[in-house]
Amino acid sequence: MEISETVIALNKLARNIWWTWNQDARGIFGELSPRTWQNVYHNPVAILKEVSDTELRMRLLEPDYAKRVADVLEEFDAYMNPKDTWVTREAPGLSNRRVTYFSAEFGLHETLPIAAGGLGVLAGDHIKSASDLGLNFCGITLFYREGYFQQTINHDNWQAEYYNQLNPRNLPMDAVTDAGGEPIICSVDIATDTICFRAWRINVGRCPLYLLDTNLPGNPAHYRDLTLRVYGGDTTTRIQQEILLGIGGVKLMRALGETPSVFHMNEGHAAFLALELIREKMAVGDNFNEALAATRDQCVFTTHTPVPAGHDRFSPELMNYSLSRFAKQLDLTHKEMMAMGRLDADDETEQFCMTVLALNAARAANGVSELHGAVSREMWQEKFNVPVNDVPIGHITNGIHTLGWMSRSARDFWQPRLGNGPKFYEQINDPEFWEKVENKDFISDEELWALRYRLRRELIDFTRGRLIDGPPSREGDFISYDHLLDADT
Repeated sequence: MEISETVIALNKLARNIWWTWNQDARGIFGELSPRTWQNVYHNPVAILKEVSDTELRMRLLEPDYAKRVADVLEEFDAYMNPKDTWVTREAPGLSNRRVTYFSAEFGLHETLPIAAGGLGVLAGDHIKSASDLGLNFCGITLFYREGYFQQTINHDNWQAEYYNQLNPRNLPMDAVTDAGGEPIICSVDIATDTICFRAWRINVGRCPLYLLDTNLPGNPAHYRDLTLRVYGGDTTTRIQQEILLGIGGVKLMRALGETPSVFHMNEGHAAFLALELIREKMAVGDNFNEALAATRDQCVFTTHTPVPAGHDRFSPELMNYSLSRFAKQLDLTHKEMMAMGRLDADDETEQFCMTVLALNAARAANGVSELHGAVSREMWQEKFNVPVNDVPIGHITNGIHTLGWMSRSARDFWQPRLGNGPKFYEQINDPEFWEKVENKDFISDEELWALRYRLRRELIDFTRGRLIDGPPSREGDFISYDHLLDADT
């Protein structure tokens, strides 16, 4: 490969977060400027902006570095253009069935702080695993341009929060555009206004993740800030974010020409998508009940929250204010709309619950562990009015994306035992391999304990380093350590 082609390929790789679960890929970017790599939160896009084209080309003249770059690019190309995947081998019928996964947050990497916690981490691992398996899968979320807050300890030893402005130009994401290169603009009705939004795309291996963004000049200021922060603002902001996520997400899919077979609601935040699917069907002649039944066939729901207080609820007044125009498109009265999210349709004081809407609109629902499934069946028994064990909420125990959590030391330990093959990402999840691990002739107890102690030491050293140096802080698009120059810090 010519150097010019290699530079183009590196820029393409930088804009696909496959590198988040490949240490060799991160390594070739990080060694271009180790200090900058740390200061930009390990962001290849920012590194390639920092390193001049001339410097990059000169580095690629180094035979050893050029060889490692070539190996990574070859591995990336093989990943992106596989001859077969788990899906083609084990479930070929899924190849043409598009799954669209809606989640209010996705935990992907520190470069993209658009998640608050476990819900986002699950969603991030879910899309990475879908990519490895070869599923026909895409994600929908919001682009929070200030993300989720970061924490520091101030001079009085109190926790302090701060937000960082995220600039798409310096992140592994691209604008979603039409054939002419212009941003695709969609709209949703919120209260008495029509709000426009655009979208950004993050390439997560083979799977796209779309982020909806209302920060457009034509929107009123308070709507431009609708996608400012993860779970930011009051309940009015929350319901408006969820209208954008659910209804807006479906509209984006249609603008892209997508016809998903399955709409997956990851927690109740996305449940308004069901109302948009119902509206679509009624627009072509179905009555409400027919449209609801057909929508159920398309939707599945994962609930995460084991306590009643954790489920989004909105007052009748807020629902009427936020969705009155949309309810008219469904030809529903306010009471009929509220009934979609109430346990008791006749109780006009009961708030609208997003989880109830999701349960009403999904053909299947699950908790995120066996115990959580049992807790959820008890929690929602009143809705179904059947014995607890007959409540139609199952469970799928949460897993992780193994390579996304694996350290360099752990990867270096396991990979040689898998033969250093090109499909390490598949083999590490192979049950037959882990059966071999049980055999002490394959891996001894002493080797496993040595790995354990090595990882513990790395954790301790990392923690001590952070205590001494303090965490980096972003300023604009990059990160500065200037705050550490204060002798009192």
